[in-house]
Amino acid sequence: MLFWYSALTLMADALQVIDMRFRQIATGTGTADEIFLMVTEKLDAAAEARAILFRGGDCDQIVDHYRRIVAANVERLSTR
Repeated sequence: MLFWYSALTLMADALQVIDMRFRQIATGTGTADEIFLMVTEKLDAAAEARAILFRGGDCDQIVDHYRRIVAANVERLSTR
């Protein structure tokens, strides 16, 4: 798959997750657990991206890694 397409898809999905989380926080339905999860997911994803680079991975692999994480967030948040 083309890198720019993967990056663009990641950006669109990430914006959707940001929108969902902001709406939860604004309406008071966001929980402290969700906010804690949001922060820890970001730290874990960064550590995993670093590990991909150390194993000799490239940007495509990192973008695909983030796309899986963000897609899981879209799925989880849309069922609420």
